[in-house]
Amino acid sequence: MHIIPLLLLIVLATPSVSLAAPPQRIALQPRITAVTVYQDRAQTVRSATLNLKPGTQVIALEGLPVLLQDDSVRLEGNGTARVTIAGIEVKKKFLEQTAEKRARELETEIRLLDRKIGSQDAKKTGLHAQKAFLESIRVAWSDRLSKELAIGKPTSAELLDAAGFVASGIAKAEEQLLDIEVEKRQLKEKIDALKRQQREVTGSLRKEVKTVEATLEVSREGTFTLQLSGVVSKASWEPAYDVRLSPDGASAELTFRAQVRQQTGEDWNNVGLTLSTARPAAGGAPPELTPWRIAFWRPPPPAPAPSLRYYPESRAKKMMLKELPEDRAVASAPPEEEEEAPAAFQTAQVAEETTSVSFTIPKPVDVTADGSQQSSVIAIEKLPVATEYVTIPKLSPGVYLTAELENRAAYPLLSGQIRIFTGNTFTGSARMKKVATGEKFSLPFGNDDQLTVKRDLQKQHKEAGLFGKNRMGYRHTFELHNFRKQPQTVTIKDQLPLAGDSEIKVSLENATIQPGERKDDGTLSWKLKLAAGEKRVFSYEIVVEYPKDKEITGL
Repeated sequence: MHIIPLLLLIVLATPSVSLAAPPQRIALQPRITAVTVYQDRAQTVRSATLNLKPGTQVIALEGLPVLLQDDSVRLEGNGTARVTIAGIEVKKKFLEQTAEKRARELETEIRLLDRKIGSQDAKKTGLHAQKAFLESIRVAWSDRLSKELAIGKPTSAELLDAAGFVASGIAKAEEQLLDIEVEKRQLKEKIDALKRQQREVTGSLRKEVKTVEATLEVSREGTFTLQLSGVVSKASWEPAYDVRLSPDGASAELTFRAQVRQQTGEDWNNVGLTLSTARPAAGGAPPELTPWRIAFWRPPPPAPAPSLRYYPESRAKKMMLKELPEDRAVASAPPEEEEEAPAAFQTAQVAEETTSVSFTIPKPVDVTADGSQQSSVIAIEKLPVATEYVTIPKLSPGVYLTAELENRAAYPLLSGQIRIFTGNTFTGSARMKKVATGEKFSLPFGNDDQLTVKRDLQKQHKEAGLFGKNRMGYRHTFELHNFRKQPQTVTIKDQLPLAGDSEIKVSLENATIQPGERKDDGTLSWKLKLAAGEKRVFSYEIVVEYPKDKEITGL
């Protein structure tokens, strides 16, 4: 009679078991809204808005690329809901179900086409046998007819019937054989196309993606916008430039473009794009010095003699490979004529940061993941220019226009390819080095046919110097002509040989115009002003003196 109270006591004493439901799991595929591209990677920002109710909820952000770096993932958000982010976890997942059915369908189609090719091969074998039979009839009839013709048989009608039967039979067999080959070729092309699809589908059977699961503690119901940012590889941008020299040569227009490429595994559609000059890969800290040790040189110990061992061919090849290093409606009145104007480019917004510069493209863009180039105009700058003509007659008979420009932009010009124009005439391209703000740089603007130069070289023996030495003279004569209607300044460059021995003496003599600059490496420079239509001639002599009993090279 004490059983019921005892059971009641046991129930009351037993700890309560939690019957709370597991946290709700909400799966989302957030859209990329903004991308910041560096020179070797990119940071993507994805957004998703949802309604949250009080309690614990797990938000699964799915379909993320496998190239997403786990340690770069950052989650934040805002909204009317009161939310605490309790935890974040990055998971890998394989997509296997989407393409299995299509793979089986392709395999069935390929087998049916293979069967058709086998049927065509059987028909081909039968036609070859039929053709061989007709050929045997032709041979047998030829022997028989040659005998009967000798005795006046058969008649011409019989001959024509026999020849026509054999000829038409062989021709029909040949025609059918050609038709079979055409049909087989078409079937093989279909099979090849199906096999290509099969390879693509098979490759996608185990496509790896990532999922970020965020545990949220919601204390008040409302809307909440999540933003997931992370870094992905296989994305980059590089600068490209167009520079146009004005007709008067006093200024140049520099168009700064960015060329963006990415192969991250997903397209960037209608995203806000920012380009940064920061280099995350280089790190933010300066390098550290390690101890620099010196010691007396000691010969290394002798290497032990190699032991001779036999390896099978396959194993030997594996060992050799292992040792190798790893190596984009008519109006009633005529309209008033408007003044024509050139199209304008939309440029980026420039923001200078502590150690880098960022360029924000004003409108959303699309960048596909196939590695193709997407180009955007960053800025258009008008730069002051100082032009100069330079000629090196020893190497080229042309007179070249060069320009010194100054970077007046509020940001550095990064290293990149530059296309050079004089007005609307393309004169060439070059590789431009990085140019800091305020720094000057030079660009070539091509050969000017209105300025000509000629060089003449005469070699002659000179009187023997002291102690009977050889003296050789090399007379250089230059003729400059300015066919332009304005005066021009031309810099002429040449060089003296450098003596590789103390017994060789090199001197510059009889110069009608002394060089304005002479460098230690032997470079000589003359800067000459030529009036419109003027021709100038000047010369100088290089004298080389060396012992008679020795030969000299390099001249």
